[in-house]
Amino acid sequence: MRTVSPVFAGRAAELRELRAAHARACAGEPAAALVGGEAGGGKTRLVTEFTRDLRTLAGGCLDLGAASLPYAPFSAILRHLGRDAITALMPAAALPDLARLMPALTAAALPQDDGTGQMRLFEHVLTLIERAGAAEPLVLVVEDAHWADRSTRDLLTFLFRNPPRARVLPVVTFRPEEPDVRAWFAELARLPHVTRLDLPPLTPAEVGDQVRGIRGDAGPALVRDAHARAGGNPLFVEALAGNPGETVPGSLRDLLLDGVRRLPREARMTLNAASAAGDRAGHALLAAVTGQADPALSEALRQAVDHGLLVPHGDGYAFRHALIREAVHGNLLPGERSALHRRYAEVIERSPGLSETPESALAVHWQGCGDHAKALAAAWRAAGERHAATAYAEVLGMLERVLDLWDRVPEAPSLTGHTRHEVTMMAAQAAGAAGDPHRGLPLVERMLRESGRNAPELLALRAMMRGFQESGDDEMADLREAERLATEPGPVRVRVLAQLSARLLVRGEAGEAARLGREGLELARRLGPPVEGSGLEVTVAAAAARDGDGDLTGLERLRHRDLDPPERIRALNTLMHCAMNAGRSAEALALAAEGLAAAERAGLAHSRGLPLAVNLVETLYRLGRWDEAAETLQRHLDRHHAPSFRLQMMIWRIALLSARGGGPEPDPEVLAVPLDAGFPQAVLPLAKMIIEWRLSADDRPAARATAEAAMRHPRLTAQPCYAWPLLEAAARAGGPLPRIAEVAGRLPAATPVAEAHRAAVTALTGGPAAWGTVIGIWERLEQPYPLATALFDAACADLADRDRSSARSRLDRAAGIAAALGAAPLARRISERARRAGLAGPSGGPLTAREAEVVRLLARGRSNREIAEELVISPKTASVHVSNILAKLGVASRGEAAAAARDRGLV
Repeated sequence: MRTVSPVFAGRAAELRELRAAHARACAGEPAAALVGGEAGGGKTRLVTEFTRDLRTLAGGCLDLGAASLPYAPFSAILRHLGRDAITALMPAAALPDLARLMPALTAAALPQDDGTGQMRLFEHVLTLIERAGAAEPLVLVVEDAHWADRSTRDLLTFLFRNPPRARVLPVVTFRPEEPDVRAWFAELARLPHVTRLDLPPLTPAEVGDQVRGIRGDAGPALVRDAHARAGGNPLFVEALAGNPGETVPGSLRDLLLDGVRRLPREARMTLNAASAAGDRAGHALLAAVTGQADPALSEALRQAVDHGLLVPHGDGYAFRHALIREAVHGNLLPGERSALHRRYAEVIERSPGLSETPESALAVHWQGCGDHAKALAAAWRAAGERHAATAYAEVLGMLERVLDLWDRVPEAPSLTGHTRHEVTMMAAQAAGAAGDPHRGLPLVERMLRESGRNAPELLALRAMMRGFQESGDDEMADLREAERLATEPGPVRVRVLAQLSARLLVRGEAGEAARLGREGLELARRLGPPVEGSGLEVTVAAAAARDGDGDLTGLERLRHRDLDPPERIRALNTLMHCAMNAGRSAEALALAAEGLAAAERAGLAHSRGLPLAVNLVETLYRLGRWDEAAETLQRHLDRHHAPSFRLQMMIWRIALLSARGGGPEPDPEVLAVPLDAGFPQAVLPLAKMIIEWRLSADDRPAARATAEAAMRHPRLTAQPCYAWPLLEAAARAGGPLPRIAEVAGRLPAATPVAEAHRAAVTALTGGPAAWGTVIGIWERLEQPYPLATALFDAACADLADRDRSSARSRLDRAAGIAAALGAAPLARRISERARRAGLAGPSGGPLTAREAEVVRLLARGRSNREIAEELVISPKTASVHVSNILAKLGVASRGEAAAAARDRGLV
């Protein structure tokens, strides 16, 4: 079996399933596996990884149509096993039948077939496989069984229905899209011992892993493009990554077109027409373009669907993979392509209702047939339609098409009513709105070069792009220079002030943000429409809200205003952030749902909607809904690759990892982020979670070093909502306690959440211990993990004060919460502390009241009989109590139990 790619990406769950099936086979249980996946889907690579260190015999079926070789995979398996091994394992009488698969096995003539020859052969193959696996477990691999001849299918059916008794695991790979064998594979999969694995497409994150392995790096744009075009198919990804200059690499094109060439002529012609339609083609549109009517058109399309080339999609059809469409379209002759595009353009222009997006389609088809003027005009109109629908990514695509055509259409300014510079600015603004700096930044840089001066509007636009790329210092430098240059009290200054004040707010500089925001808002109101001031209103309202401990009236009013989608999403996210910081988790969840739905409707889920996704994960984590938090986190990580977003999400991956004691590791880049610089809203929560992670792994020195680095942050106190959790974690790690106490002494705590952290920090740094206050707050806020942690800390304080009854109650309650959450590290600490205090032993249970009485007598040297007499119980019962005490105290003798009881203050 050959390796498709140098990197094995994804497939962890499927690999576990195969290993589980192998373990069952090794234990003597019947087991078999079917591995289904489309061409290039990673079947061979998965099986290769699975069998890497296992004894394996493999054979493959050949795509020879009617000329297929009978039993081809089994002939290969016997050849790999070898003549000597076969003759040693099988009796001489079996060799002539087996020679049907391996003629060189014996010189004896093949036996006459009396009607039982095939069954004898099947029985001998089964026996041979069982004996081959008797000495050492064996994996029997048959690849590409969708091409299997009928005899091979019959033999495989026999082996699956009569699974080998020895330690043998048959593994069969196949393509589920092949219509002739679907029913057969479904029948095999229904057998109770068979595991069927259908390989899904790789996720964007897995595609990124594969591309990085092939090319050594993988920028977000490359990963998105590879995932979108390859549809998550590993072979297609490899071809794209290894041939960056080709639209569809030649070796892959041959693979893709193989199924097309097997179609009847009418189906091929229809498929060719569909390839010119774009992502999908409606049935009525195809009928108009091809001139075919039903039932002939439906029959041609049915052939393409049955061969796995097209899939039904609404009232039309889509190619199973974008690369299949590219290969089919690229295989057309230039004249064929041009004629098809012209036909589409004429049909859609005459009947625009046949296309869901007629102007966009016309732009593509007129350009495809070489009519550049009509293509540019249609693209310009399509950009306007998409902008009205706030579909910013599509606006960018259409404007890029306009710019590409500009030099070929002399009348472009009259067709659009704008100069090229103005259209380029529109495209760059669309890129900013769509959160796509990789396409937008080159547009801005080109305009700066062409203008020969640092225009404030261009600097502000470049700052936006740099902000997406996490170039914080460069971003702020551009914005401050833009503010300096925008001296004219007009719309440009309003926009610059809006952008600068918003970014200052993000950096925790609320005072300056409020001042500049109010200036911009007053100027916008003086200028009046069309100058827009809603963004400034959100900034001023957010500054007033002060992360949840200020006035929320302005934000609530804006929530119900008819704002532009970006500002509405921002207002909802700020309200959610304030609700979280105030401990109103149910309200935060409702705001997250409202905001994410608005982002999805506006086509801003990949940009403006990302902070809401981060806050959603945080809220679920705080509520103790960790499975939902982990699932939501991974789903968004699979879809989004912006560095700032991944950093924020990694904070909560680390949180789950530290709280649960296991799970996916954070990105290495995140652990290298400097903790004494950067935005407080990112760096301080990151430091806090790394501290907790190190503590959960009992690495106190690393936790303390992290705390010391974060405590040096120059804007540590800019936003108390981020500082308080860090201070508590740093104090628990034994960080610089005097510095922690000093900072806590001047930091406001205006929300219930902040008050809980302040009381905990005070206690941990040697001040008055008000653990009851901390516990009460977390109870009211229904946040179970900090509640369990506070109960544990309070119990430790009780033990120091020799209040064993309160300590026992709090430890028992904390243990129950930790168990329900699956907080393994905390549960371990609770158990160990209780055991050290003599409140619980290795069994995890506290000493009962009767056991406490027994241990006091035991410490005085009493025998079991003397204990029984004093407590009025039987000697046998006294003996049982003593045994339980020894187990709970983790000691081996009565003398050790007495010493442990004295050490722990039990007597």
